[in-house]
Amino acid sequence: MTGAASVTVVIADDHELFREGLRAMLTAADGVRVVGEAATHDEAYERTIATRPDVLLLDVEMPGVPVLSTISRVRAEAPGTRILIVTMHRDRVLANHLRAAGAAGFVSKSAPASELVDAIRSTVATPSPAPGMEHTASVLSLREKEVMRLIARGLTNDDIARSLSISVGTVKRHNTNIFAKLGATSRTEAVAKASRLGEIESSR
Repeated sequence: MTGAASVTVVIADDHELFREGLRAMLTAADGVRVVGEAATHDEAYERTIATRPDVLLLDVEMPGVPVLSTISRVRAEAPGTRILIVTMHRDRVLANHLRAAGAAGFVSKSAPASELVDAIRSTVATPSPAPGMEHTASVLSLREKEVMRLIARGLTNDDIARSLSISVGTVKRHNTNIFAKLGATSRTEAVAKASRLGEIESSR
């Protein structure tokens, strides 16, 4: 924290109106100062490295590198910056992966200003773990990623089996493992969650 009366913040979200709303909310709060904004994951990393804020407010779904990569890079290069995820998703599995990568906390995009400011202050007040201790490996194995990409293309289990030269039974086992790791109950949900985590390319 840069001072007892000032918490510095970088806002990272690809929706300009939402960033403007956050900036207005935080500017009106006592002891909070916005020092940068970003619309992509790459910009979020660059602004954070340039300004070294106390808190990075980070959206999950932005253009650029996967969110897990952004968290890992920020934790490695700016260990004094706490990462607070601002999201509309209430996904326990996604939250667990983000925490494992180094996210310090979460706040809903629909939260009132008071809750957001409290979350920022609480995040800064919580001791930060030493960088480099987080789990940053991919959620899915290489083969599971291959299967997931084909699922995202709309291929059936039979099509995937032929494409990868494996049995349909093996495809089904990969599906089971993928769904379990992502906390998904359908192909559509699995594709959405894999995209958020950067396991497959986003369609955005």
